[in-house]
Amino acid sequence: MLKTILDDNEISDEDAIKKFLLDIECLDPLDEWTNKFNLFDILKITRTEIRHSNLLAWLLNPNENHNLGDCVLKGFVQHYVKLFSQESDVVETLLKDFNDSIVFREWKNIDILVVSENEKFVICIENKIFSKEHDNQLQRYMEDVEDTYQNFKKIFIYLSPEGADASAPEFWCSMSYSDVLEIIEKSKKKHRLSAEATFLIDNYIDAIRRDIVEDKKLAQICAEIYTKHQKALDLIFENKPDKALDLFNIIMKWAQKKSQDKEIILVEDKCSKTYIRFLTEYMNTLIPESEEADSGWKTKSHYFYEIKNDYNSGKKISIQLSLNSTNCTDEQREIFEKLNKLLTNQPLKSNWVWRICFSSKQHKIDDELDEAKIFKTLDQFLKDIKDNEQEIAKKI
Repeated sequence: MLKTILDDNEISDEDAIKKFLLDIECLDPLDEWTNKFNLFDILKITRTEIRHSNLLAWLLNPNENHNLGDCVLKGFVQHYVKLFSQESDVVETLLKDFNDSIVFREWKNIDILVVSENEKFVICIENKIFSKEHDNQLQRYMEDVEDTYQNFKKIFIYLSPEGADASAPEFWCSMSYSDVLEIIEKSKKKHRLSAEATFLIDNYIDAIRRDIVEDKKLAQICAEIYTKHQKALDLIFENKPDKALDLFNIIMKWAQKKSQDKEIILVEDKCSKTYIRFLTEYMNTLIPESEEADSGWKTKSHYFYEIKNDYNSGKKISIQLSLNSTNCTDEQREIFEKLNKLLTNQPLKSNWVWRICFSSKQHKIDDELDEAKIFKTLDQFLKDIKDNEQEIAKKI
């Protein structure tokens, strides 16, 4: 495998494309996924968070026409009980009957709220697939639920693709979409569903497995193809004509100008259509380079500011400070821990490798791709970074 990658890097771009085209049959194993009909692909909603919440709300509602009853809802409760409940209330919680439950969407901006008046029970679910927490929202949601349902038993679930911790892990139970898949598939086996419900649920399962939760078989096939034709596939993806590429070119134009003006240090060979990476003089002073180019990016630097081009998935751009601990020195690790504590106040796991310790708000980009407006947004991002660095300098 290593030899294939080395060989691929040694050939020209043109030869890499020729090599790929001569071996085009390598894509045949993907037919199992690419030739399969999926309603969510046709409607272009596989990467739309609100649609996932709508479908989950439907599955969680015991009185909907999916014929699963409260099975999916109980699956969520069982997940919570396993990870979060005190021994004293496990049996009582698991024996509850949720068939009277009402499911609310966007009640006081909460993604999904399930309320059982008979059982005096509330389930609050915050669904984060392609977005992050903001504006202290989890605390506000808890306060709204506590105020409205004072005499109810309340559980709070933070749902994300990989089961990430919420900002308040002592109150919010983490749940992954792998857990959701397991619950839905178990529920399906216990009930006889209509052809229509089976079709919709199976399409949803396929969409989650492919686009949100890693399908191991698909991942393996893609990894083998990519290993064999890495250079050609990178070229194809990076030069695919779309608005994401147009936006990338605008961002790069801005970054090159700022680099010429010595405001940032653009690292062009580490830029891609999705991530435009640069350094700053202050951070270079704070986080010294390694002697070898052995970071996770194969650079001497173990950090990057990254402008994230999310045009294809959400027409947004943002900026973040990413850290990497691969082969870092003790001095670098100590600085990372200080930065993480200062910027996130969240503990670092001892075996962490990648960490985003600062992330701006996402800024929407309209279809016109107005260069002046985009430059203005990027200028504000840079000002925020400089202000942030001044605060860091005062405290470190």
